[in-house]
Amino acid sequence: MCGITALQLRDADLRPRLGELMAAMMAQVAERGPDSAGITIYPDVRVLKGVGHPAALAAEWRLREMAGTQAVAHTRMATESAITAAHCHPFVVGDGLSLVHNGSFANHATIRRELLARGVPFDSDNDSEVAARFLAYRMAEGDGLEKALRLLCERFDGFYTLAVQTPDAFAVVRDVIACKPAIIAETAGWVAMASEYRALAVLPGIAAARVYEPEPEEVYLWTST
Repeated sequence: MCGITALQLRDADLRPRLGELMAAMMAQVAERGPDSAGITIYPDVRVLKGVGHPAALAAEWRLREMAGTQAVAHTRMATESAITAAHCHPFVVGDGLSLVHNGSFANHATIRRELLARGVPFDSDNDSEVAARFLAYRMAEGDGLEKALRLLCERFDGFYTLAVQTPDAFAVVRDVIACKPAIIAETAGWVAMASEYRALAVLPGIAAARVYEPEPEEVYLWTST
């Protein structure tokens, strides 16, 4: 069990508050992943990862003081690999692609070997890194993020909710049976996704937001403006 939070700010007036809003969202899913946490903040692709309770890490990073356009974060309860900063999400690869994952992949070793044969490097033995490297490889081959995610759904076996960001996009996808929780909320000022609604409830204007659960194997994608 892990916690995902992600936020893309359409309203430029909210961008100075990105870190504050993300810290509040992460606090609401901290119990889903008390081992470690990480976050990528755009547009600078600033990556922060650490071992420890997410609230303590957010304070250490002074996350509430940070501004930006969008961010994706993860609170981790380790099941597939060691509890180290290197195994923390997000996995950031390629041209600033960040991926966070709740779930596990059954055939990640096979796909890892295929990517290694094509010269793709790896930094950890984490199954989620395989998904990130797969997406970056497909995009380097010319696929867009949406197509790369559809190919991931075809190739990867397992259960998962994925949130992915690049410098100009934000996407969410779930496995064929939508095994892992996810909820999306949208307003004119922002779009957000989290593992639990309570992480969205801290956002300004949530009462007027369109709130919905993403469908299985449907790629939801938003571009930055």
